Amino acid sequence: RLFTPLGFGWPAYLLTGATGGPLRGKTNHFLPFMGNQGEHKLFPGQWAGKVWTSDVGIVAAVAGLWYWASVAGASQVALLYGLPYMGVNLWLVLYTWLQHTDTDIPHYAADEWNFIKGALCTVDRPYGALLNFLHHGIGSTHVAHHVNSAIPHYNAWKATAAIKEAFPEHYLYDPTPIIPAMWRVATQCIAVQKNGDRYVFQN
Repeated sequence: RLFTPLGFGWPAYLLTGATGGPLRGKTNHFLPFMGNQGEHKLFPGQWAGKVWTSDVGIVAAVAGLWYWASVAGASQVALLYGLPYMGVNLWLVLYTWLQHTDTDIPHYAADEWNFIKGALCTVDRPYGALLNFLHHGIGSTHVAHHVNSAIPHYNAWKATAAIKEAFPEHYLYDPTPIIPAMWRVATQCIAVQKNGDRYVFQN
């Protein structure tokens, strides 16, 4: 329950839209024609062209890695590029997973959902002074990002305090250290079950 999402979660999301929900269908972040192409398509308007342009850069980067491996050996590329890439992949998925998943994060049916309830279906966590500095507090002020993603990081702490005050019944903060929180999410957040007007994770 930890190895699969942390090891393969990010590529699975990019290539198939895994965990992205059913609204857009099976998407692909490199092929903008995949998935639903109507009102909810993943890359509307000019974004499809930007994806194709990005794909050119990806092909060039892969070609560079291929050339590097042919000159220096695949083991050097795996050690100096592959290993750090997997580390970033693991951390990115863990961060995202812990921001959006826990036993007390509700899910709402369509008739119970509204923007603020949806925006507050995330949780702030304690990442400590060093990680908050390096990541501009995104894990400890993530709820504010959902309320308004245009809030700059240097105002996110003030925005978080305002959200706590304005929506005390919906704002979520979990003081559990990251490793125990990760284990709880992996072992207890298996499926959602209806509980009153909301759905919550059960193991």
